[in-house]
Amino acid sequence: MGVKVWREYGSGRYGQIHIACAQPASGPGSKTPVICFHQSPSSGAQYKVFQRVMAEDRLVLCPDTPGFGGSDGPEAPVTIPDYADAMADMLDGLGYGTKGKGAVDVVGCHTGTLIGTELAASRPDLVRRLALPSLALFTADERAKMKAQFGGPQPILSEANFVPKVWQTTVIDGTPEITLERRLEMFAERLRAGTKSWFGPEASLNYDCESRIKLVTQPILLLVLNEMLGPNTRRGKDIVQRPTVVDISDRAHHSAWDAAPDLMAQHIRAFFDAV
Repeated sequence: MGVKVWREYGSGRYGQIHIACAQPASGPGSKTPVICFHQSPSSGAQYKVFQRVMAEDRLVLCPDTPGFGGSDGPEAPVTIPDYADAMADMLDGLGYGTKGKGAVDVVGCHTGTLIGTELAASRPDLVRRLALPSLALFTADERAKMKAQFGGPQPILSEANFVPKVWQTTVIDGTPEITLERRLEMFAERLRAGTKSWFGPEASLNYDCESRIKLVTQPILLLVLNEMLGPNTRRGKDIVQRPTVVDISDRAHHSAWDAAPDLMAQHIRAFFDAV
């Protein structure tokens, strides 16, 4: 049958939002559309391989968070609720919500899990179900430690070895299961936000996921992967109101979306399609 892939722009409070779109070549079908929120610093291109698999039977939208990828962004650091509000602007503009085409299903990863959580809590009319692999669920102490280690502006213009280090870890020493060309693509996407690339991670480290996700009444799939946020994701089952936990910790986070897209889509599709 094949998959049709294209790009378009939506509108948000910081300007245009770039969206990578995919659906069955025959049309979007009747299944609930899916929107995928990426980690940061990165872009919707994170889901490029997975998107094509997931889009075999439904519309899948992969927007770039404001300030990342091809999306316009804020001039100063903002919060996760600000990012979620911008995505709500975009979805409203595309005609979703109770007065339009209804709610969407949400996929998130790292920062994207927080944007999805906040969108579900603040605009439940826009979110039907959520699949949140790599849930950035930190205690206050964990957030403080992470912020001390990773927070604040990055020395992209002042440290001569900064970009070469990113190149080495992302491209040369990257996951062997992912092609060099794909690693190069993601290296470029990581750097596109330039000196503002820290806005997304900073917003994540300032967000109290635990208190907000407790308010989410929609069903949530917690996919546990082999990575630093694996234990955090597993811990979510004791906090989320309506959790479903699937352990695929034999798969690494960095390779799952590219090297195991069928496995990721299998679990996420089954959860979204459940009655």
